[in-house]
Amino acid sequence: MKERVLVACGTRDGRASLAVPPLSLGGLERLADHVPGADMVIVPTWPVDNRPVPRSLVTALRAAHESGCRIVGLCLGAFAVAEAGLLDGRRAVTHWRYADDFARRFPAVLLDRAPLYVDLGSVVTSAGSAAAIDCCLHLVRCDHGADAAAMVARSLVTAPHRSGGQSQFAAIQPLSTADDRLGGLLCAAAEDIREVRSVADLVERSAMSRRALERLFRDRLGSSPGSWLTAQRVQAARRLLEGTDLSVEAVAEAAGFGSVQALRREFRLAVQVAPTMYRRSFRAPVPV
Repeated sequence: MKERVLVACGTRDGRASLAVPPLSLGGLERLADHVPGADMVIVPTWPVDNRPVPRSLVTALRAAHESGCRIVGLCLGAFAVAEAGLLDGRRAVTHWRYADDFARRFPAVLLDRAPLYVDLGSVVTSAGSAAAIDCCLHLVRCDHGADAAAMVARSLVTAPHRSGGQSQFAAIQPLSTADDRLGGLLCAAAEDIREVRSVADLVERSAMSRRALERLFRDRLGSSPGSWLTAQRVQAARRLLEGTDLSVEAVAEAAGFGSVQALRREFRLAVQVAPTMYRRSFRAPVPV
């Protein structure tokens, strides 16, 4: 199996100043040295002072993209990716506070101001800091599976899975099982997703009115209870398709879909492939 290594890079040797003086970050390796053969290049952010993107970074990003490398612009990192021309004519998102600046600077990009992240396959962009975490968890899930993403999420004590289509404008707060009413409900429901058949079941478990629960979901997650349930069922199905030999019918039942038709419909909408194709591709041998 190919060894995967994370390398912190800069566009030049030596110390690289961060956006807020007097902090500085040293010991960075040259990005150009690692572009050949890289699987993914992540631009974690970009200064907000309108400084130009170095030509060396633009060249490196273009070269990486042309070689088939996935390019990721987290938060304001989307500015650097757009400067490289990799988003022209394509959807992208960035931090809402700087969206107007982004739109003026890159009119050829189809800016979508709402989502947490936009995954186009070869190019990925995300909204602000919390959304960048969601985006990274999404990438872990795509590359290493739902169990790996869940393990990382637990270590970060972050919210349960949020899809890219959820709104970055929701007043997201950390969810914990110990002291948060919604967090405890969601964790328990996700673990028992087969038995949570409908929003009515969530309402019963929450011991609050449906209207109150919907308002809580909207304010805290930027999603509806029904959408959240469907997303959890899809994630449960992904885990089962990855790690078991259950039939698609059995997976649909275990994930609480109720019918294989419902599983296939929602899975294709969320993952863009059919369940059987997902299982086949996920279990494909990894090149040595």
